[in-house]
Amino acid sequence: MIQNIEVLNLNYSSDHRPIRATITMEKIKKIRTSYTANPNSMLKTLDEINKYRENIASHLPTLLKLQDNCSIQSYYDKIVNSISESLQNSKIRNTNNIKTNIILSENTRGLITRRQSLQRTKNKTRAMKNEMAALYKLINKRIKTDYAIYRTNTIVKHIEHSGSTKRAYKELQINKNWIESFKKKENILNNRKDIINIATEFYKTLYSDQKYDHLHHTNINCIHTKINDCRVSPFDTEEVSNSIKRLKIGKSPGADHITNEAIITACTLLSPSLTHLFNRILESAVIPKQWAESIIILIYKKGAPHDIENYRPISLLPCLYKIFSCLINGRIRAILESSQPIEQAGFRKSYSTVDHIHTLDLLMEKYQEKQRTLHIAFIDYKKAFDTISHTSIWNTLEEQGVNTEYIEIIKSIYNISTGRVKLEKIGSSFPIKRGVRQGDPMSPTLFIAVLESIISKLDWQKCGLYINGHYLNHLRFADDLVLLSESYSQQQFMLQSLNEHSKQVGLEMNLSKTRLMTNSKENRTIFIDNIPLKYTEKYIYLGKQMSFDRNSNDQEIERRVHLAWNKYWCHKEIFKSNMPIKLKTKVMTTCILASLTYACQTWKFTTKTRNKISTCQRGMERSMLNIRKVHKIRHTKIRLLTKATDVLSHSLKLKWKWAGHVARLQDGRWTKRVTTWTGPQGKRYRGRPLTRWQDEIIRIAGHDWIQKAQSRERWKSLEEAFTREGVLENP
Repeated sequence: MIQNIEVLNLNYSSDHRPIRATITMEKIKKIRTSYTANPNSMLKTLDEINKYRENIASHLPTLLKLQDNCSIQSYYDKIVNSISESLQNSKIRNTNNIKTNIILSENTRGLITRRQSLQRTKNKTRAMKNEMAALYKLINKRIKTDYAIYRTNTIVKHIEHSGSTKRAYKELQINKNWIESFKKKENILNNRKDIINIATEFYKTLYSDQKYDHLHHTNINCIHTKINDCRVSPFDTEEVSNSIKRLKIGKSPGADHITNEAIITACTLLSPSLTHLFNRILESAVIPKQWAESIIILIYKKGAPHDIENYRPISLLPCLYKIFSCLINGRIRAILESSQPIEQAGFRKSYSTVDHIHTLDLLMEKYQEKQRTLHIAFIDYKKAFDTISHTSIWNTLEEQGVNTEYIEIIKSIYNISTGRVKLEKIGSSFPIKRGVRQGDPMSPTLFIAVLESIISKLDWQKCGLYINGHYLNHLRFADDLVLLSESYSQQQFMLQSLNEHSKQVGLEMNLSKTRLMTNSKENRTIFIDNIPLKYTEKYIYLGKQMSFDRNSNDQEIERRVHLAWNKYWCHKEIFKSNMPIKLKTKVMTTCILASLTYACQTWKFTTKTRNKISTCQRGMERSMLNIRKVHKIRHTKIRLLTKATDVLSHSLKLKWKWAGHVARLQDGRWTKRVTTWTGPQGKRYRGRPLTRWQDEIIRIAGHDWIQKAQSRERWKSLEEAFTREGVLENP
């Protein structure tokens, strides 16, 4: 029905006039879903923090009375409600209902007020109309200027406080990118309902474990019948407090919207109640129902954005569960760590990616020098953390000596585990029958334990490379595996046996991404499940490009320079702004140079590579100061302005410290064994040998550098000579 028809008598030069009417339609328009901010967001002011602590303290007598008079579920709900209510009541609200704009300046707000008053004036004079036209242009310029100043001030605040640009950009973010579409069979769907349904169905299928249902039933019954007489000790308040203090800030909360900051702020007050709750759970192996549900968000990795397999599922879990998980993880990790071999460097204390990068780099260097064949297989698992069977977890924990009470608690969590995918809204719930939850503190420990149970059963005792009386047949960093052998037949045997044993625990090799590399002149095809594996000349392993090419070291440094420049231009808003030079230098040191010098401990610093590194840093310094080469300003004067750390000296210092660290290792890890190994039997190429990793160390410390490095003071005294040698003299 059409109502309220009227002609708008505007002053047009035409005889046409616009008509305005009200159209009443029977079809009800669907209202867009309203999105509200997290009601339990961070406490921003000191007054809110103090009020929040007072509110928590007022709930403590009630919690104390309920400790032994209610079920675990009721007691947990009471703790969560107490925290939520305390947060809500601690918010200091604006009683005047006056909205303050923190972005626009007072001058700009005055211009907007003047424009509004002119707009409300009915009979405008020509001067008023001209003033309004000028105000529209001026206000637009002022808003842009004010917003730019606001962004700059926010970035400066975070750089000065924590040095984190990520937190600054997160605070300035005014929108959230949605996943635009997903591919289903051959069609690309962009309807919002279709997208959430595709994601839900994909992870429902991924986490289902139909192939292992009978295996689960049998093994769970078996494990239930085993009783461990050794009782576990209860948690104490100090142990819980330390776990709370280790929580990271700025992380997304679970479904209860309680953030880590809320727990950390009231750590002293909440620790006794949480300790009592956790001990009751430890004793009964009964968990609150909220701990079983995971809110799954999708993090884009790389590849086609419409392919759902190119996203990593992260589980958002309740903060209180993560505290409990940290406590359990701390206890079982001490037991499982004893079963981990030196080949595993992932998620282990005192190990890093540089350990395996260094080991593999030296192996390739020594085999190339002696003209011996080396076969390398880089294994990629398909959704490794999401596909291991729960049965294999229970069996592994039992085999490696974990107490039955801890196993029962972990089982009680995983046996009733469910998930819901969250995009702009949350999808339907589905059971999780396999995999470990990414985002759970226990997950890395459980995964590497299962991986060890697989490889320990393989018949690889005489496979691989014979190094100083020991066989090295593989390296692993979490789920990144590298298989090493000297023959094609041995490599094929290792790949096939690994593939078969991996399937028994639910892991599946991604044959399309698994790559082979060799320095042999003949590349013989290896088939796994009737699928040929591809050979490659270059492979990015743990962030470093590996290759048998003679110029592999130069290529890696060129790649690092390229990545550093990409990182630089990602922070263009900072480096090309009028911010103080001191802050620009701080960002360059923490963000850019860290990217440039990654794994520099394994580099060979030739004159060419030193020039590349220095040139990169000097170019960035000129760029952030808006100085061009035609200005003929020497780099020494620019360095006096920036006061930046010399990246070449810093890289050499890291290499020198790493060499001393490797020399002093006493745990028998492959990092030192390969470093001290003279290499396989063979003949070198004729002519000048290629630069070795330890050549420049020997030039300063001599051939007995490993013995000299045993004394930290003596090694430190030689450091200056090594780092000074790398700095190019000023012309």
